[in-house]
Amino acid sequence: MKIQNSIFLVAIYLKNMIFTLLITIIIYSGSDTVYAQQIKAHRTEESIEIDGAINEEVWNDASRITNLYQHQPQYGDPASMKTEVRMLYSDKMLYFAIYSYDPEPDKIKATVTRRDSNVENDDAIGIFLDTFNDDNNAYFFIINSIGTQKDGKYADNGRTEDNNWDGEWACAAKVNEDGWSAEIAIPFRTLKFNNALKEWGVNFGRAIPRNLETSFWIREMVSSSRVSQFGSLTDLDLSDIITKRYTLIPYVQSETEEGKDPDGRAGLDLRYSLASNLGLDATINPDFATIEADVERTNLTRFEISYPEKRPFFQEGNENYSTRIRQFYSRRIGEIPWGMKINGKYDDWKINALSTNSDPATSGVNVDEGEKANYSVFRVNREFGNGSNIGMIGANRYYDNKNTGSVGLVATLFFTDDLGMTSQVIKSHGLEDDGTWTYFFRPSYDSEFSHFHLRYTHVGEGVKANINPVGYIRDDNRREFDTNIRRTFWINRNGFESIQPSVNYNRYWSQDGNLRSWELRSSMDFRLFKKWSVDISHDADYKAEYLPIFEKNFRNRMTELEIDYDSKTGKEISFSYGKGFNYDSDLEEISGSLSLKITDALNLYYSLTRLWFDPETDDESSWRHFIRSNYYFNNDMYLKAFYQSRYKVNRYLGDVDYELDRENIQLVFVWRFLPPFGSIQLAYQEGATRITETDDRSKTFFAKFSWVF
Repeated sequence: MKIQNSIFLVAIYLKNMIFTLLITIIIYSGSDTVYAQQIKAHRTEESIEIDGAINEEVWNDASRITNLYQHQPQYGDPASMKTEVRMLYSDKMLYFAIYSYDPEPDKIKATVTRRDSNVENDDAIGIFLDTFNDDNNAYFFIINSIGTQKDGKYADNGRTEDNNWDGEWACAAKVNEDGWSAEIAIPFRTLKFNNALKEWGVNFGRAIPRNLETSFWIREMVSSSRVSQFGSLTDLDLSDIITKRYTLIPYVQSETEEGKDPDGRAGLDLRYSLASNLGLDATINPDFATIEADVERTNLTRFEISYPEKRPFFQEGNENYSTRIRQFYSRRIGEIPWGMKINGKYDDWKINALSTNSDPATSGVNVDEGEKANYSVFRVNREFGNGSNIGMIGANRYYDNKNTGSVGLVATLFFTDDLGMTSQVIKSHGLEDDGTWTYFFRPSYDSEFSHFHLRYTHVGEGVKANINPVGYIRDDNRREFDTNIRRTFWINRNGFESIQPSVNYNRYWSQDGNLRSWELRSSMDFRLFKKWSVDISHDADYKAEYLPIFEKNFRNRMTELEIDYDSKTGKEISFSYGKGFNYDSDLEEISGSLSLKITDALNLYYSLTRLWFDPETDDESSWRHFIRSNYYFNNDMYLKAFYQSRYKVNRYLGDVDYELDRENIQLVFVWRFLPPFGSIQLAYQEGATRITETDDRSKTFFAKFSWVF
């Protein structure tokens, strides 16, 4: 009843705002640019072998485009190299063939072998599909010249990007005498779409890293992810498209931990298509055992750090909850015995909901073990044709006969291609009854190389206690102002490629008007000789006494220089040095990293960080090492090694009396014989996999087998 009353109060309190926003959208929706690029869809009854060689006769009947335009460095100019894209579809598949002409094929960069890594840093091709033609949401599929895949989703007209989504699709690529070619097949069952539509939004892109060049089919886009500026894929007939109604993914796993008896478990994932536009996911006893450990990060603040979600069940649809005020933070949820989700669209309404049970103690929350909590989350959006949407998000944890969480409105508005606004207005509920409202408004201007925004945020005194059992905010009792301006200047002469200055200013007061903090962050980034980047930054901030976070007034500062080198052939080196003053301690930080492509199949990444505080503060001075190496037998069979350690050290570099504070080791073998979900996994793990967990230094061996029906 308390939650229902909160929803009712929010609806009454904000009805005038909703009406105003709707009128604004109607007034400005006619101002968007019309993008005339179109490609017709041609249907085929033939199957196509996906081998990277565009030699089947059926491709002669395909629609094709050849005109890409630079987004950088020469904005709006024709691409420096010709690219030809062909498209066909059958009753089961979307097919794409891309020929990327290159007069110097020996200089084609192909270093990324790990799926969903930064494939776009290589010579790569991208396909972007707005399958509801709603100007808001899109899938993207990217492939480099050795066939490494990256896929994901855009939401909120590209303001939110989710790289964690994994879909089933096939691709192959090969380097030729005059460039490289690729073929891609995307099953319709991988996508959610409206089968009554005759037209989708579509875009194509290409990266040529040795020229620092990215180009797209759509000329003069504001950004590569702006879905409302896509072109059109026309003449589709999806009325008899064949999609699989359900997918079952069972698994069995054995686990042997040092000092314990062997253990086994089994589980099941179900993906059921209620319709081509709406899907239901359910899981029983999902496996989260072989998740790669969190990479430890330096925290120079006194606030909690958030970590990305890596568990497959929570990744699907997670982009819909990536709002500025995080009402749902899935890392609050530990191990789960079951879970259910629904994701999709009905007409102009986007629907997402999730429900699961978990013991809060398994996620590091300080509660008694054993009692389960129920977590329920939803987001419902009404989307508009100019890339705007207005919706409601609710998140709740029911534990110990108490509800805690929030419900509120969220909006992403585009008045023109360049001018937009994001906002949220939220009523939290839980242990606190006073100061439970929070909201922000952020108008912004984004052109192809410029950004400017103003943001005002109100966070009541009781918001953190109410939201954080299921969401994430760093601090409450704030009235906050924030602004940022940055611009990229492309020079392209005398070895200078670009310069990007950026300034961000943030200031906040407590609700009674006392200044709590100001921060000024400035940076200047240089791109040189197409291989070097030099970044110079200076941060200064003030933190006023505010118990229990700050016991007195503090003035902090940090100046940092970072130099990066990318050979474009598989060698990347980075070095940074920072010096400053942090909460009454002098601070120095040295870090470096090395990324090597040893062979086409083997790569290595190593980084180290040395951090000094003087005087010492809670033994924070440390060495941190991080090593990751992957060996790929092919795109779906690989061996991964991961090592991370942290040592407590004294102030002086020559002091070798290091004390091991934390250590993580993982060795993982994966064979995806039914990619991406049907697989065999073997893993050895030592230490906790998540920074937020206690490191018990346990040694564990896992074996997992999963199938797809």
